Amino acid sequence: MPRVGSGSAAIESRATRLAVAAFVVAGILTALVMFGRRLPLAGDASLGNIAAWCAGGGAGLAYLLGHIVETRRGRDLWRRQLPLAKRAFDVFALTLATGMLAYLAVMAIASLFQLGFQGLTVDPLGGGVLSGAATAAMTYIGALIGSRVSSGSIAVLATLQLFTGTMASMVSSPDASWWQLHFSQLGNESGSSGYRFNVSLIITGFVLVALSNYIGHDIRRGLIARNSDDPKLVRLLSWLFAAIGLCMAVAGAVPDAENIVVHVGSASGMLVVFAVFVFVSLRRIVDVPRELVVFSLIVVVGIVVAVLLWVPFGYYNLTGTEFMAASLLFAWLTVFVRTAAAYAEPRGIAPHPHGLDRGKVGEPATSPQSERTAEEHR
Repeated sequence: MPRVGSGSAAIESRATRLAVAAFVVAGILTALVMFGRRLPLAGDASLGNIAAWCAGGGAGLAYLLGHIVETRRGRDLWRRQLPLAKRAFDVFALTLATGMLAYLAVMAIASLFQLGFQGLTVDPLGGGVLSGAATAAMTYIGALIGSRVSSGSIAVLATLQLFTGTMASMVSSPDASWWQLHFSQLGNESGSSGYRFNVSLIITGFVLVALSNYIGHDIRRGLIARNSDDPKLVRLLSWLFAAIGLCMAVAGAVPDAENIVVHVGSASGMLVVFAVFVFVSLRRIVDVPRELVVFSLIVVVGIVVAVLLWVPFGYYNLTGTEFMAASLLFAWLTVFVRTAAAYAEPRGIAPHPHGLDRGKVGEPATSPQSERTAEEHR
């Protein structure tokens, strides 16, 4: 199914204009907030904090604008068949994720530079320039992402969101021994550390819910290309994948310290639904690539080995098991999404290189078969 919309030049032009506007707005706002003060690069009351909020807002708004413009120009027309509430939720989730990722990225960069320039403070003019530059860069990226939404880009967004949020929570955790328990301990912390971890889980879950229909659409295109259309199967796989995201969001919304039953139940339910999704996908999708089957088996074996290294061998604790399992699951997600996108492409036979004439400059290449066909037509 062709995807129309703006050309690459128009998208780049729009992203550049938005970046320039973001630089000006963020620079002025930052200079006004910092008026009469010199602030450090990182910390609660810092230039990095101000720049992160500006960058998050700029990236989110740029994503939203790019998505709306391209939708009105006919890109991904298949989404018009979805309920309005689902379409609105998807846009909300992806806009929020883009903004949050930009926020965390700028905070991380500011913290890194603060380590290299210890004791440095910045005046309002310099702060405005630095904040404007960071906001412009994130706005430019957000505009490009929003203009070309695909299952692959959403999967990358989910992975980066969870990884960046978890890393930000780890480095800012006041409890240096959190890893001796489990990753959920990060969500039990008070302050920004627990907030970042739980919000990252929630937003990542929302992004997975948004990804579910894109995956279903790719699978159905592949089934139609193979004359095996099965709307019920596609609907089942979409709901199963959305359930994975919902379980993750609930696990983030209800930390371990607040209600261990709901938290652990949601985390366990996520793994169970994931296993069902993999089983149904590999058994029911027609002409499923053999490489995906093999890789799925490798992932399953890897998760089993990771659990065994925790219990009964005691090689590492629960945190190590969670880290290994999450890494394998998101690696599988990336491969599955890319495989589904390739599965959706129509199959064809490329022309043999020896049967193709290179032609002359300014003239199209021709093959012997095409020449015979043209001759017969004449």
